Amino acid sequence: TGTFVVEVHPDWAPIGAERFVELVGLRDVYWVGMRFFRVIPGFIAQFGIPGKPPIAAMWQNEQIKDDPVVESNKRGTIAFATSGPNART
Repeated sequence: TGTFVVEVHPDWAPIGAERFVELVGLRDVYWVGMRFFRVIPGFIAQFGIPGKPPIAAMWQNEQIKDDPVVESNKRGTIAFATSGPNART
């Protein structure tokens, strides 16, 4: 366990930033039991599936639209997973 600080840039991704802030507000619900479930050294650490199945099911289909690309995903950035256009989760 540990903590880290995330700096949110709504000017880079307003829709994504709004969803992230929404999820942060649910810290006692959404993030409980959250774990990194895929780590590829030097590339990616993936997390975001809540530890409680009912909470995970509640958010499973809550996709958000794409933001226009303003900044690329560089080392140290956080991005939403996607399964295609306007399907970020």
